[in-house]
Amino acid sequence: NDHSNLLICEACNGEFHTYCLSPPLRAVPKNEWFCDKCKQGDDLNSKIASLPDSFTSRFGEIVWAQGGVGYGWWPACIYDPRLTLGSARMQAIKYLGKKHLVYFFECKQAPFELLPENKIMEWEFGFMEDCH
Repeated sequence: NDHSNLLICEACNGEFHTYCLSPPLRAVPKNEWFCDKCKQGDDLNSKIASLPDSFTSRFGEIVWAQGGVGYGWWPACIYDPRLTLGSARMQAIKYLGKKHLVYFFECKQAPFELLPENKIMEWEFGFMEDCH
């Protein structure tokens, strides 16, 4: 019942009181917070190392990506999931090797999306297809 001292892990949604942690926290952090289990690692580096180069070589690539219905093609970047935290990272791990984590430029509300290859187009090809 002590909600004012309750922390919720951004990755696993686990609930923890500030004073139950070891060492205890004096106050609830203002930024995102991750429990010890989630901070220790999700073995993402070794999971990525086992993927084919054809998948990982696209990390950092600027592309056109097709998000939700009615949005059409939008400038985006295929994001390396090792650079993320929280729900974007957890979702990327879940679909690793099947879908790319894509960051949509200038999208403030939900900038990350997991997309299959058929929803991603090479940047130069997008200009030929008049995506801009």
